[in-house]
Amino acid sequence: MFLRKKFLVVLTCFLFVFFGASMKVSANASTQRLGGADRYETSVKISQSNWDKSECVILTSGEDFPDALSAAPLSKKYNAPILLTARNSISNNVLQEIKRLDAKNAFIIGGTGVISENINKQLDSLNISYTRIYGQDRYETSVKVAELVGINNGIFITSGENFPDGVSAAPIAAAKQMPILLTTKDMLPDSVKNFIEKNNVNMAYIVGGEGAVSNTSINFKNSKRLSGIDRYATNLAVINEFSNTITFDNVYLANGENFADALSGSAAAAKKSSPIVLISNSYNTKNSIIKTNLNSISTINILGGTGVISDSLVNRMITGSGSIKIALDPGHGGYDSGAVGPTRVLEKNVNLAITLKIGKILQDNGIDVIYTRTSDDVSWPSEVGQDLQARCDIANNADVQYFVCIHSNSADDPSASGTETYYLSGSPEGQKLAQSIQQELTKAIGLQDRGIKTAGYYVLKNTNAPAVLAEIAFISNPDEEKLLNDDSFQNKAAQAVATGILKVVNQ
Repeated sequence: MFLRKKFLVVLTCFLFVFFGASMKVSANASTQRLGGADRYETSVKISQSNWDKSECVILTSGEDFPDALSAAPLSKKYNAPILLTARNSISNNVLQEIKRLDAKNAFIIGGTGVISENINKQLDSLNISYTRIYGQDRYETSVKVAELVGINNGIFITSGENFPDGVSAAPIAAAKQMPILLTTKDMLPDSVKNFIEKNNVNMAYIVGGEGAVSNTSINFKNSKRLSGIDRYATNLAVINEFSNTITFDNVYLANGENFADALSGSAAAAKKSSPIVLISNSYNTKNSIIKTNLNSISTINILGGTGVISDSLVNRMITGSGSIKIALDPGHGGYDSGAVGPTRVLEKNVNLAITLKIGKILQDNGIDVIYTRTSDDVSWPSEVGQDLQARCDIANNADVQYFVCIHSNSADDPSASGTETYYLSGSPEGQKLAQSIQQELTKAIGLQDRGIKTAGYYVLKNTNAPAVLAEIAFISNPDEEKLLNDDSFQNKAAQAVATGILKVVNQ
């Protein structure tokens, strides 16, 4: 009952937070969500919130991170927003923002393999001059940007193979006009090494642990490593190192699993000498840097929509309290295809598609979602016992309140059809959840109601939280296989499962 009441309080507290809107969260701080329908529109929202006009814009790829990582210091130098573009076309929203800014010049970061020549043509049509900054690879591109920024204040060196550490450095590198140079884990690329040797670099900050940038690749007299046990601890180490030169009047929150929003936000954060704090649904919020600095914060800027950073998570950052956490388990995956339909539709793919849709709906409603897998690249061995235990461990280690497993049924008889939901005998909370999901599913998708049933499935027995397993439909039935592989049917099923969960949570 306590958790349910807390959930209602969280929803109430954030009822009026919408894209671009703000509300008070403490005596001193308000929140502002800068989010759009996708990463490109989010970059526009960030620009609109921080620039009335700009002579320049910086265009970086919204599809990959390496070239974009280097762009933040350039944005500060030219007081220009970072706008994201797809490889072959600038979206209409971004084009309209360039017009609103009355920009006359654009920097394109990356070669034509990253941002094609079609982008040049779109800029030509707007009478905008452009300069393309690029090298033979991401490492040389970072050098080309560094040549424009300069090295008088030192440099940052971070992995060019992943984005989180570079994102942590970006707003500070921009504010202090220190270029971000990229490296591989074990060897400093020749282009970067030659650039450093030709210039009198007075200080180098290596961002990330040895798992990201090993000591063998770095050999500087004046250098300092900023790192932690994971990307979030490294983010904190960077912020703490430069705490005397940044201000907490404004802070920016970005999802640590997604590069795009953080890179767009780094330009705005640098403009205000503010940090970007990386967070995720599994982030430890009890002693968050936001909570400890709350009295100094005027505005908390949330980068991305509620599907990227939930209102519930923001509340946890501020209060240090917990929230409802639900584990979603897409059955099978990786080595295990699950059942195979008459036209070779794989159960594992259907299960994952529906589960991700459920998770998005739950996150939009303030639930913290823990997935056992989010792709077909599973982390567990190709052994059933270890596979099932790994799923249980993910849920148990996250201390979730509920566990929901999604499957597609199969039978030797191709006429077998309908929906059924299982729970563990003797679990009243599991029974209640199964009943709620089953009612919503049968009402939404219109298949035969096979009812709720008890079973001793491994995941039902070995998760600490009340657990259910929903069999959405029979993939062995030709008609239901078509439905399961249909996006609109998946959306209906996902909405039904999510509604069933929310009804239990909200009671």
